[in-house]
Amino acid sequence: MTPIELKSYRKKLSAIHNISGDKKPLSQARFAQLMGCSKDYIRKMEQGKRKIPEDFEQRIKERFRLYMKSGIDLRAMIDYLRLSFFGTDYKTVIQRVLRMDLTEFETRPTGLYLFDCLSVRGNIWVFWHSKRTVTENVLVQFSGQGCREYEEVMREQQTDWRTWLYSIWKNQGKLEAGYTRVQCSRFDIALDELWGLETEEHFDLFELLEKQKAGLLEMDFKRFQNIGGCFLDDGYFRSEGLSLYFGSRKSPLFFNFYEKRFEIANREKISELEALTKYGIYNRYELRLANEKATQAVEAFILGDSPKRLGEIGVGLINAKLIVWDRLESDARIVDKRWAKLFRSMEELDFTVKPEKFSLDRSERWFLKQVAPTLKLLQEADRILGRDFVQEGIDNAELNDEQQNYIEWMGTSGGKIA
Repeated sequence: MTPIELKSYRKKLSAIHNISGDKKPLSQARFAQLMGCSKDYIRKMEQGKRKIPEDFEQRIKERFRLYMKSGIDLRAMIDYLRLSFFGTDYKTVIQRVLRMDLTEFETRPTGLYLFDCLSVRGNIWVFWHSKRTVTENVLVQFSGQGCREYEEVMREQQTDWRTWLYSIWKNQGKLEAGYTRVQCSRFDIALDELWGLETEEHFDLFELLEKQKAGLLEMDFKRFQNIGGCFLDDGYFRSEGLSLYFGSRKSPLFFNFYEKRFEIANREKISELEALTKYGIYNRYELRLANEKATQAVEAFILGDSPKRLGEIGVGLINAKLIVWDRLESDARIVDKRWAKLFRSMEELDFTVKPEKFSLDRSERWFLKQVAPTLKLLQEADRILGRDFVQEGIDNAELNDEQQNYIEWMGTSGGKIA
């Protein structure tokens, strides 16, 4: 830990604000008091006049519950998965990738995701094109229930998610694999807070609403919503439970925390206690990852010398985006005890989305998927109406500097890399 990082903790752990609303750091004297050391000790470390002990940051984290040596076990599972396979066909994907019987699938027409055919086996959906396309792509989608169904298939095949996904990534481009590459566009993780005994303490999601009002919910999201209520059923009001939403559904990372026990109780028309006794799930914390973040999460799960456990990825992402605080007297704050037990026994984990350079291949895929159908419609409209809207639009379009440089490079090199 550097002196600057040490000083930043005084601000992070402060609950003091000035008149303009900006946070003021704890004084060195107050921070020293909370840490059980002298003000002079803190001052000299911040000034670089005294070496900061290797374990000092860990002591800070444990003192303020930013890290817990032992926490509460959460059950982690993959709750939604969407994979695209390129340079292949649906029969190859079903038989060689999923290793399932083609006769188990029912095929029907569809318009979803710009595909025209869908082969379905329960909640495992395989989208494909009836006509040959440039990308020759097939999309496999597992809903939450579809994930559970495929787990049964994997159990029969004596494999699991990590082994299966690793083999898919490892075999990209190999002739025997039957596809050229794979891409993950959706990867959801569900973390279940389990119920044991009525006397056990569980996290009350309504507390997050109170924390937010009190300024004790620190989050790296621009949007925070909540939905809850009740409905009349056979003359009695049943609670729908509280659902909390962090972020936008269209963003690469979206959280949904909700009282799973009420969802189960209403679905099966049983009481909350019966739902808890039967399924043992109190709250569910869902993380929805899309596009590049989804791919990064899968690769963190399956690749490297020490792949991360699914729960480690989920908890790490929550820790990077959310902290629930308690007041430590009037001027300082400490992580909420129950929240710390649930989530702070693992380190923060974040997946950054890097800006991509211009790619002709990616632009061509985007054109085929998003632009070509609309362009064809406009060209037909031009023919019928006797106008030239499409060509005029192309003539008036301007390339940005990166695109212009790419064109100049292609003109001189013929598109070949030296």
